[in-house]
Amino acid sequence: MNILVVEDHFLVRMSMKIVLQELYSQANIDESDSFDHAIARMRGNPYELILLDIELPGGQGTGMISRIRQFQPDTPILVCSAADEQQNALAFIAAGANGFLSKTAEKSETIKAILTVVKKSRYVSQAVQERLLDVATYGKQKRTRPFGIKSLSGREREITEMLIAGKWVKEIAAHLDIQSNTVSTYKARIFEKLGVDNVIDLAAKLRQPEIPEKP
Repeated sequence: MNILVVEDHFLVRMSMKIVLQELYSQANIDESDSFDHAIARMRGNPYELILLDIELPGGQGTGMISRIRQFQPDTPILVCSAADEQQNALAFIAAGANGFLSKTAEKSETIKAILTVVKKSRYVSQAVQERLLDVATYGKQKRTRPFGIKSLSGREREITEMLIAGKWVKEIAAHLDIQSNTVSTYKARIFEKLGVDNVIDLAAKLRQPEIPEKP
């Protein structure tokens, strides 16, 4: 199995290689620390998996995906980034990437993401999946005004209660046995849905009675 890791930070590349070697002990793992160097490697080498950072020298945003597809049309691409997944995941998936993984993801989620895209399936975190459902369900409503409290999912309400109780993101993550970055994503979505910018405004919002929507 031939794998290409495109990442400009040495320690991150090493971490990725360790996980990959545990999964595929016989794999040949190439490395690139810039997008131009990665493209040069792709010209003559077929790969079965590409791990791609999106903030690296020579990077071109979502345009990197179409560029890669010129040389690796069917290779699974897993974007691994420290950038906000809510802001970037859907755009890169739409551009043709097979998955989007936060660099803060735990090892178990990293393994799950790799195994998923290698099977030619798509991978995004649970929080991003729920955002997709929001977009599909609320569409235009989401772009024009904040949602009401009733729009929160069960997990969002649970996290909302903990935020109002003064718990930190890491405390909530430990209590719910999920990752901190997932809690942060939920928190951002809760704030967006309710049209608030901080926990104080969130608490005030929840104390307000719901105003019935006009038909």
